[in-house]
Amino acid sequence: MEIFKVLLELITLPAFILGLIALVGLLIQKKSASEVIVGTIKTILGLLIMGVGIGALINALIPIQAMFQVGIPAAGFETFVTFDEAVVGAVQSANEANIGAAIAWTMLFGYIIHLVLARVTKFKYVYLTGHMIWIHAGAFAILFQSFGLSLFWTVLLASIVDGFYMTLAPALAQPVMRKIIGNDSIAFGHGQTLLNMVGAWVGKLVGDPNDSAEESEMPDSLNFFRDMAISISLIMIVVALVAVILAVIQIGIAGVQETISGGQNWFVFALLQALGFTAGVLVLLQGVRMLIAEIVPAFKGVADKLIPGAIPALDCPVIYPFAPNSLIIGLISGTIGQVLGMIFLALISWPVPLPSMIAAFFASGAGAIFGNATGGRRGAWAGGFIWGFVGWIMISFAYKFQVFGDLAGMGAIDLGFTVPDAIIPGIVIWLIAKLFGV
Repeated sequence: MEIFKVLLELITLPAFILGLIALVGLLIQKKSASEVIVGTIKTILGLLIMGVGIGALINALIPIQAMFQVGIPAAGFETFVTFDEAVVGAVQSANEANIGAAIAWTMLFGYIIHLVLARVTKFKYVYLTGHMIWIHAGAFAILFQSFGLSLFWTVLLASIVDGFYMTLAPALAQPVMRKIIGNDSIAFGHGQTLLNMVGAWVGKLVGDPNDSAEESEMPDSLNFFRDMAISISLIMIVVALVAVILAVIQIGIAGVQETISGGQNWFVFALLQALGFTAGVLVLLQGVRMLIAEIVPAFKGVADKLIPGAIPALDCPVIYPFAPNSLIIGLISGTIGQVLGMIFLALISWPVPLPSMIAAFFASGAGAIFGNATGGRRGAWAGGFIWGFVGWIMISFAYKFQVFGDLAGMGAIDLGFTVPDAIIPGIVIWLIAKLFGV
């Protein structure tokens, strides 16, 4: 029984799921024992290294986020935090009306439907981003349960929507992915697909793909900006200092050091968070390179035998090494978009999502890479900005009109969803339900 529990825990971890896929793929190809061992372990290590990098990024961003939250007072309008993992985690933990079971069953049956669709349709993509599988299963289960449906109907409808989403979203993004990485070896498997594609379509309208941000030349005096570690460090130092100064203005140096920095000097703390963020990026990219180097050839065995022609749909960081300049542009333009979106929402008296440096980097950065692929430098600026501005309005709409029901009543107090691949289908389904009086 204990062995069964250990195995069950292992197969629920994304790193071991990918490792198992690599193992099966290599065995199918009849690779030597040493090649199987190396490929399997390096695949697992690649995702674990990515996890370490992402953890370092988030650990650096959370205090910066907290400083923004303290530094930007509500001033008469409603504010909330947009963070998908926090929403699903809080709802699942509170487990009102047995929603935890609905989320778990939706994860299972949604993924089975996805694999069946990948096998029998022309959309040969296998969605492998673990936390996104959980987030979308949670979002769709919460959505359908908010209509007052039973557990059976909630799981059935949420699983169907979830399965089709995981199959069709990578297919939608693949033409742009092909431009970004130059081939069809991997696909995009993240909940930001729809807004990334809007950025790509706008980029095509406003820019020229031949004027790529990745080929831009800088004066010799600014050549150090071409080093991604240096440029990200400098940008994040500015962002962190702005955040901490806003917080100091509101609650004073003593307040910042007591409630946010753990007693550390406010300036030193902000500086270390900015540099810690860059360290996380560098670790993340090392993990990405290792993962891609191992999973793509290993996945060929699965594709050939189980789902012929299948392409792995992976997390958004897999595209970062292909367009580091665009990633930085997205961080800047996405932050600007968020701020302008907040001002617009405050003016129309809608709830205001507080700034999210996590979204500015991961989402707007990817949006800029998509925009650069179709519209070059201008497309990159447009893609990042659109994610920040339009995304913030979309996030506010879902929160204001309770598209996913009363999240606060389900345990997610002052929290809202971020990913457009959950929010936009959610709004469409919510509107249809309204038309039928649900």
